[in-house]
Amino acid sequence: MVWKPAKTLGLVVGLIIALTMVGADVFLVNRVLEHDFDLSSYFAALLFIFSLPLLALLGYWYYGLLALRYHLDRDALVIACGASSHVVPLDSIRSVVPGSQVTVSRGFRGIGWPGYLRGRMRLRGLGVVQVYSSEPLERQLVIVTGSRCYGISPRSTERFSEAWETRRTLGPTRAVEHRVEHAPVAALPIWRDGWFWVIIALAFVANAALFGFIAHLYRFLPARIPLRFHAHGEVGRIVPKTSVVLVSGIGALTLAVNSILGFFFHRCERLAAYLLAA
Repeated sequence: MVWKPAKTLGLVVGLIIALTMVGADVFLVNRVLEHDFDLSSYFAALLFIFSLPLLALLGYWYYGLLALRYHLDRDALVIACGASSHVVPLDSIRSVVPGSQVTVSRGFRGIGWPGYLRGRMRLRGLGVVQVYSSEPLERQLVIVTGSRCYGISPRSTERFSEAWETRRTLGPTRAVEHRVEHAPVAALPIWRDGWFWVIIALAFVANAALFGFIAHLYRFLPARIPLRFHAHGEVGRIVPKTSVVLVSGIGALTLAVNSILGFFFHRCERLAAYLLAA
């Protein structure tokens, strides 16, 4: 049987946050396009770039709320949230405790907003609890097992507790292991390869620093600048000063293409992914 939490509040609040970020990004893009290249437009572009991964993370968390559900049968409780699912054998569950009857010893840490909580907290006498809920603790159920605890929020906590008691009395039909299942993309080893992401981050910082250096000097440059000289010192090519931005632009494009290629190469040849990133 599938139990779903109340999601309306979390979905509305998450959508408001996403629209606010998109509105801020539109403002930043307009700021960059409508002004000459200088430090202020450089920092606006930098803020826009930094906002993109945050917006992607928000989209993933929002998807996690959309997919949040609890599947309960005689064998296991499956907590599905986003690209991962926690499979909890039913015979490993010692008790199901209402959240209103427990005491917090360390507050919630994780991501979330009103109507969505995904993270951890520590409860007195129970230890660390992994929370996958759309409700605050007092309206959650704490699933207590021998090794870990989970905080969930089915729409009807009383009916869920009754269903758990019924299935526990009937007993399991097969043996189930306590495990975490990931979707194919989420299970890729590249997400846990810190060295790859460190190299990408260093390359991004170097490219951003070059953009910043050019932005700092840009207003002091003449409208047209010599780009190439002959052996005798004669000017061979004169270009608009906007051409100097192409230096960093080519670097940024190379970084983007190599990062994408490295992502696909990583699974079969990790060294090739490192070389592309570097």
